[in-house]
Amino acid sequence: MIYDLVIKGGTLVTPSGTSVADLAISKGRIVAHGRGFTGRQEIDADGRLVLPGVIDAHTHMALPVGGTRSSDDFHSGTVAAACGGVTTIIDFTVGARDLSLPAAVEERLITAQKAVIDYALHAELVGWTAERVGEIFAVAKAGVRSFGEIFTTYSESGRRTSLGDLQVALTAIRKISGTAMVHAEADELVHPEEGPYPPARPALAEAVAIAQVGVIAAHTGCCTCIAHVSSAPGLAALFAAQKQGAPILGETCPQYLLLDEQVYAREDGHLFSVVPPLRREEDQQALWSALETGGLALLSTDHCPFTRAQKEVGKDDPTRLPAGLPGIETLLPLIYSAGVDKGRLPLTALPRLLSEGPAKTYGLYPQKGTLAIGADADLVVFDPTAKWTIHAERLHMAIDFSPYEGMAMCGAVETTISRGMIIYAKGSFQGEAGWGRFITR
Repeated sequence: MIYDLVIKGGTLVTPSGTSVADLAISKGRIVAHGRGFTGRQEIDADGRLVLPGVIDAHTHMALPVGGTRSSDDFHSGTVAAACGGVTTIIDFTVGARDLSLPAAVEERLITAQKAVIDYALHAELVGWTAERVGEIFAVAKAGVRSFGEIFTTYSESGRRTSLGDLQVALTAIRKISGTAMVHAEADELVHPEEGPYPPARPALAEAVAIAQVGVIAAHTGCCTCIAHVSSAPGLAALFAAQKQGAPILGETCPQYLLLDEQVYAREDGHLFSVVPPLRREEDQQALWSALETGGLALLSTDHCPFTRAQKEVGKDDPTRLPAGLPGIETLLPLIYSAGVDKGRLPLTALPRLLSEGPAKTYGLYPQKGTLAIGADADLVVFDPTAKWTIHAERLHMAIDFSPYEGMAMCGAVETTISRGMIIYAKGSFQGEAGWGRFITR
């Protein structure tokens, strides 16, 4: 039999182990593992890793923030994603008090039409109140079954969801077997007038909010994912909630693993503004340990990039500083280099944290996130020996600043395949606008 595409002789990496085999693809799906396959197209993967495509379950493309907009749109951002081995993203609707959830989904689908990889959406509950609970069931019928970010903070901008409304939301989301994504910071313990810096947004605020959300998640039985866990106290609160039976999971991001609060003392420290803010080295170590042991379920980027000019307006006025960092293109190389290559994580953690974890958390599995037969042929051929250095001008994101500038990498994406089509190979993007499909769940 001749297959559409065969990846020959690579090391297939799954959460349970590795094996050297050919992988065959036909009609956009994985159809066989074995040896001696023939394809109309063939990729020699000898000495390479073959991974399920990365799912970045937390991105913010073209997001309106404080009078500006994140610098990547659904085209530039997904091109960058493809170049970094990401084959699916989950982005967000843009919620508002006067916009229904179904209308917000429709608007965002129009914005996303030029995506070059597949995408799903979280329905943002900003502006939503309990009286609109029927909208949750309406968007579920349209294939949107995750809801967030649900903010426990940002009351000053009207984005906070009260605990009462949170309980109603989680009860409804449980009924549709959906997932809630919560941005957890106790509103009373943050000081937005001081900007997105550690003294203004302490780890205590994260821990208190996670504890509160855990109680509500346990009461409602709703699967709840805490976004961008950044601190050891936050982890402790997450683990305590899990011990008490809460169906609660945690996500973290590369910035909390690789950067710390010392960068804020730099002349360009404002460029590193992100919420939650960067923490201490002790928090980094706690997060790495939780990733290794399975205490955290997934790694995402919270990709929300801004240019230097966009950040400059808040250099001397932190209340005007847009919070967010770029990361979608560097997610896999960073975690391989800093995690696997340095012995912090086993190789099998890559598909567990970057593919299977997000797919299972948000209802994409087994269509996405796996090398299993029948899954979408979303794949990455990764060269574990490649050496390179991160420089913003060489990346494909719409940025002129990378928080990881100058970091030496071991390992690079060689080929990215989306539903059986090669969209990136050996330094060249080969996909097309509109190839990405909206994935209903």
